[in-house]
Amino acid sequence: MAVFLSFLLTLRHCARSRAVLPLELLALRHQLAVLKRSRPRRLRLAQADRRLWVWLSRVWSEWRVALVIVQPETVVAWRRRGSACSGRGRVVAASDDRRSHPTSAR
Repeated sequence: MAVFLSFLLTLRHCARSRAVLPLELLALRHQLAVLKRSRPRRLRLAQADRRLWVWLSRVWSEWRVALVIVQPETVVAWRRRGSACSGRGRVVAASDDRRSHPTSAR
């Protein structure tokens, strides 16, 4: 029974590692594209590049291994800043909405 359980766990691990391969391939190809696009100037990351890495950091637990062009702490900062900005945006929108109504309606 233990051998069978070990076999099942090994199959599960292989299936999980195979599922991660497309994410790693996407990450590596993206970095190559950024490097080609930025050559010979300084490395420039667009907002879409940052969003891709924030998304990868949420869906892929081993994203730090494939990251070469920026430090992992930078992606974590983008992620924090993005969630803070989205929270602030909602509050501002709510306060703007209140100002648009006449004072007699309040």
